[in-house]
Amino acid sequence: MMLLHKISYLFICICIYYTNAASPIDEVMDKLIKLISEEQILEPVKFRFPIWEKQLGLYRSEIRLDFFGKPYEADLRKNKYIYVFDNNMFATGWISAVLLEANMYGRAPLTIDNEHLSIAIDAIEKFHDHNQNESSVPLMTFWSQVYNQTTDTWQSAPDNLRYLITDFDKNLEVIEVILKALGIKNIAELIDKLRTSSAQFKDVFEIPPDFDDTYLNIGLGVQLKLLQDKYPSIYLRWLQTNSNMKKLIDLTLQYAYRPFSQDSDKNTIDPRTYYWLRDFIRDNPQAIIVTTWAQNLTEVKKIAHRGIRMPFNLNNVDVTVSANVLYGITSAIIYDLLDFKNYFTQDMETLYLSTGSLIAWSIKNSMKDRPDLAQVYYPSHYNFLWYGSRSLFLLELARHQNKSLPDVLNRVYTVLSDVYRNDVVKYFQQHVRLDKSSYDDFLGINDTNLFDKLEPTGEDRIFSTAQTVNVLISSFTYLDNATGKLKWINDRQIETIQIMVNKSISWLLENVFKYQPFNCFFSGSVKGFNQLPFWYPANIYQFLNGTTFDPNHFDINNESLVDAIVGVSGYINETTYQRMISEKHFNVSTPTIFNGYNVPGGEFPFWSSQPYTYSVTLLALAQYNNLDK
Repeated sequence: MMLLHKISYLFICICIYYTNAASPIDEVMDKLIKLISEEQILEPVKFRFPIWEKQLGLYRSEIRLDFFGKPYEADLRKNKYIYVFDNNMFATGWISAVLLEANMYGRAPLTIDNEHLSIAIDAIEKFHDHNQNESSVPLMTFWSQVYNQTTDTWQSAPDNLRYLITDFDKNLEVIEVILKALGIKNIAELIDKLRTSSAQFKDVFEIPPDFDDTYLNIGLGVQLKLLQDKYPSIYLRWLQTNSNMKKLIDLTLQYAYRPFSQDSDKNTIDPRTYYWLRDFIRDNPQAIIVTTWAQNLTEVKKIAHRGIRMPFNLNNVDVTVSANVLYGITSAIIYDLLDFKNYFTQDMETLYLSTGSLIAWSIKNSMKDRPDLAQVYYPSHYNFLWYGSRSLFLLELARHQNKSLPDVLNRVYTVLSDVYRNDVVKYFQQHVRLDKSSYDDFLGINDTNLFDKLEPTGEDRIFSTAQTVNVLISSFTYLDNATGKLKWINDRQIETIQIMVNKSISWLLENVFKYQPFNCFFSGSVKGFNQLPFWYPANIYQFLNGTTFDPNHFDINNESLVDAIVGVSGYINETTYQRMISEKHFNVSTPTIFNGYNVPGGEFPFWSSQPYTYSVTLLALAQYNNLDK
């Protein structure tokens, strides 16, 4: 009898232990939250090469170069010492939004406390465009600005890049010492590539505000509004500098692309954009399409010399920017952000429908086989798909809550639900790795071993797999207000989707800390020679001073195109355009084929953020943990 009591006692103790023990998913989420928190800057650091400047409240973000190939070449891409720390708004804005979302829609420990969120929002507030004449305009910049007293202008200031490049030759000596200490081979070849890349970096210092960061900030503002009870005072602080919604909408429409307008400020676009977008334009002649930059031709001609200019002096259309703008507008309308709804004019409705339709068209048509041009700044396809799916999730949720919405939102719901619940699912099924659980984008997939045999390193595998889970959950679930759980929608393929999600979650739980947590959330617009805009058909060739030039009599080797405008104005008949494609431009044939991001001579700068990878992984696990299974 005594033995029986002892066995029973032991059994009860074991049951209690396992009942109280943290589950594997909880343990992983706890570790992810800790790793993310450790990557926030809690004490500012001043630049003194090789020590990078770090701004208080921002999360880690790095600029790297997409070298690939043999082990020593690949190491230049992923080495933990070879990068530039970058103080930008985009990474911190998204990490903050994702941390909040993990608690809003998922089941996880508290992801961020009031103090850490407060300093992140304070840091983001410094990225407002200070050149606005009106107050509280939520127009944002990728980099914070510094005041140039000579030109009386606020200019974008990528501090560490500026410090590094402006004294490049001196800094190269230090870089060479570091590379030798690391045992890096072919240092001379690397230095030559760094010199080439530094010239590209100089051209991006002077960028104007952009609509990507701007509408990221709007989406974040909506989250702060919804979480006022949990984070008192932070939303009120956000309102103080972001309340002028009328001006925001005016600016969004002012710089939008209207290809059939008679106004050259509205109908002129980067020739790379026109190349992949022209079929959509032809079929949607009334389209109003959101652009990347808050600047037009008239303005760039006036203020380029003051240090504010679009890259290549022209605006462009990036579908990832479109996806972020769509989410910002969707959330602002559904959750009544200030008076945003009051200024949702007929033109804004057209812009909203055009943007949603463009996203769906781009996915259905595989970006016309030119993702390098369609996602000119944001190469990660998995990231783009997630940004777009977030609007579908909000629209699905609004339908279940019986919210009264403008009809145009229901029309966009229809096009998004179709493409995400069909084409995107097929994309994942076609691109899943052999394990049927994980996904790669492009970082490291063309690396080889010493014997030139392909040996992918999976550096964006964690990021891409987590984003796949997030896309599927956003596309096929809604938050049930009564239970606080995520519920699957009624769909014929739900069992298939559940299997896909289960497999990827299992893979993440087992592998999340086994691979490099890299991503490519941003990049330079030029990824090798073939992506320069000058090689694509155009019908405007002029300098900023208004003088025109003939590209057939222009010696590009001896004359500069820095102050040139090479663009497409209006719509070009397709027969005429096909003839233009067959011709040479500046004595270079039009690049018609995309061979991938990892091609010889095509190395390009990209932005990666480890805490961003960890945050979207946390979101995937938290939402999975909250599914009504």
